[in-house]
Amino acid sequence: MTDSDEDNLNFDDLQNITKQIERYKNDPDTSGMFVSGWDDADQDVTVVDDPKANPIDYILWAAENGNVQILNEILSKRPDLVHACDSDGYTPLHRAAYGNHILAIASLLKAGANINLKTELGWTPLHSACNWNNYEAVARLLAAGADSYAVSDGEQTPLHLAAAVSHSKSTLLILLLREDSTEIANKCNNSGETPIQLARGHGIYAPIFEMVLPAVSYIRSIAFTCNSYMKEV
Repeated sequence: MTDSDEDNLNFDDLQNITKQIERYKNDPDTSGMFVSGWDDADQDVTVVDDPKANPIDYILWAAENGNVQILNEILSKRPDLVHACDSDGYTPLHRAAYGNHILAIASLLKAGANINLKTELGWTPLHSACNWNNYEAVARLLAAGADSYAVSDGEQTPLHLAAAVSHSKSTLLILLLREDSTEIANKCNNSGETPIQLARGHGIYAPIFEMVLPAVSYIRSIAFTCNSYMKEV
């Protein structure tokens, strides 16, 4: 592309290009052209050339891409596939949580997906959402009963993962505004690090812990209750 071509490329052109790319990404016949590392930040996920060839690959692909129509079509014929997983133990719900696909998460939960099922490394769907600051998915999973105490093989809670990255303010706020946040914020992983320590060493949001946790502790304390009889106990 020449400089003059770039000058003639307007906003509508860019929108059309973006829409075309999305169509290719959402089509199982062409999605193999796009590499999407979803399960581990340090490794590339294996690309499946033809997701339609295998029902498990197909439902995992649909969940990862947030294609609710295909998800529902698959589950209407094979409801057992809601529990499908890849070789690392990642289920459709893990992949939907990784991609922050709220409608896909809702469909999978309605179909009976296990919200706290763990991968080979002990990650729940909530871990997957927290690792990428998918705060909408985090809120949806917590509302459905996801276990915020769940730990991976490295004794990492979802809060550990959110605290260790520098772009997780929204996820941290959602996790810390829960009544169990005080205990989890002080829980050590297998390296002896708490979420608070990780936030201080790896992120920029340690002050959030310092502001929120005292308030949460006070709200949970007996001094905060409006029941005068409880205060006297």
